[in-house]
Amino acid sequence: MRFRRKAKLFPGVYLNFSKSGISTTIGVPGASINLGKQGAYLNTGIPGTGIYDRQKIGGGKKGKQTTPLTDSGTPVETYSNEEIGAIKTDHAEATTTAGLQELKKTLLDCYQERNDLKKEIIKAKSKLTFATVLMVFSYILIFGFFIKWFKENKKDKKEYLEDLKKQLENCFVNIDMDVDEQFDKKYLALLENYKTLLSCEKIWDITSSVAVDQKTTRSAASTAVTRRPVKFGFGNIDIIKSKYDALHFENANGGDLYIYPAFVAIVDAHKKFGLVDIRELDFNFHGQRFIEEERVPKDAAVVDKTWAKVNKNGTPDKRFKDNYEIPICQYGEIELTSKTGLNEAYSLSSYEKSKKFAQAMIQYREIIK
Repeated sequence: MRFRRKAKLFPGVYLNFSKSGISTTIGVPGASINLGKQGAYLNTGIPGTGIYDRQKIGGGKKGKQTTPLTDSGTPVETYSNEEIGAIKTDHAEATTTAGLQELKKTLLDCYQERNDLKKEIIKAKSKLTFATVLMVFSYILIFGFFIKWFKENKKDKKEYLEDLKKQLENCFVNIDMDVDEQFDKKYLALLENYKTLLSCEKIWDITSSVAVDQKTTRSAASTAVTRRPVKFGFGNIDIIKSKYDALHFENANGGDLYIYPAFVAIVDAHKKFGLVDIRELDFNFHGQRFIEEERVPKDAAVVDKTWAKVNKNGTPDKRFKDNYEIPICQYGEIELTSKTGLNEAYSLSSYEKSKKFAQAMIQYREIIK
């Protein structure tokens, strides 16, 4: 008799886009929960009979959004000491907004199932190896009638292992996003601008920011930051399949960001994650005048110059013998925050590319408020 491990079924999560906003439906026909601006509703019914009931089970809430496009007139500079005034998301798992708790639970269940399957696969491989060794010995020692049993034993172990591998391959949450035409148009525009953004020569994660005493340091900068090079791209969380690839922001001091049409997922190295409703995401952009003491990126605009040591009027301080000139670049800075604890900031070498992306993101978010 063959025993197979029964995998859990993940029926799918449906993210519904309409003029009234984005809502999430989790469940199967006959019983599901719909979460949107107007609150949470329990949908029950008997499939095929037309009997249907919908009851409100929770209140809705809409977070405030600020999306300014501004230019910073005061330059900042790199800061290489220990991080002070850290800009990071401390606990990714705590950032989940109320309307996405059920989706998070489904994803956690999927992670647990995948971990269980991986452990079972290791055991199955070991048992298959042992069964193979036994079969080889049965031929060598000519056990006669028992050879057939050893063959069947190995076959069972091999089939079991293949079955587990197939279960692992199919263990994911399929997010089906039904998008209205107007959302689709704005989102495709966002994707096109994001593809252009990826061609920025330099992208930095701003991991800390601190005010500078300009009088003491004789610096032209009012703020010092710590930054680390990162990469942007496309990708999905390993347990999610969707027709839309997420916008993937690498994070130097925490969980990476995956921006889907309806939510932002923050996933750290330990698979702990949070989900932020994109309507409750505060997305801000501004120009950043940066005193660049490293190599100036080819796509950066040099808008001014300063000196390592300056007087109040901006002229070089001649008391410093080795004083040298430094270019000031115009970069673009993107900030992503939420009331639930998301706190990330990125600097991009091309101001124009980052500004166009920011405008596309703002236009997209305005249509789904």
